[in-house]
Amino acid sequence: MKPETRELLAYLDRVEPVLRELSFFELLDVSPDATGDEIQAAYHAVAARMHPDRHRAELTAAQYERLNIVYGRIAEAYRVLRDPRERDRYTRELASRADAAGAGEAEAVWLLSPKAQAHYRRAQAALRTGDRASAILHMKMALRASPGSALLRAALADLERRG
Repeated sequence: MKPETRELLAYLDRVEPVLRELSFFELLDVSPDATGDEIQAAYHAVAARMHPDRHRAELTAAQYERLNIVYGRIAEAYRVLRDPRERDRYTRELASRADAAGAGEAEAVWLLSPKAQAHYRRAQAALRTGDRASAILHMKMALRASPGSALLRAALADLERRG
């Protein structure tokens, strides 16, 4: 198996369980204030690596189906984020969910860099599945991306203290 295929399968293993919990911004690894050109470039970078047609010959039928599901969500993210009306609606929906979850933490997360936001959310998703080691790893990666964040320092300290 090629290293690229192994990386793809590892990505699917990480993303598939939390696919519906990741925002479209996280899926494309762009900031909520990304321009249309940045969104397009991010999508094209993902498509170049992950498009199902590139991997059809090297994946089993089950692996290919998993890739199609994840890639379909990524394509949906691109479709929504590239259309200004759809993006505005989607962003309002995200903000509404954040308000319902508690504005303090949501505001703090929103201020993180896009990479830190993504790792923070992956850490939260790992915690929900009981994977404390992955949660700590993602929280450390989030802190590396936004080293000044008090939220991330506190969250990491809490995770390490629990263990």
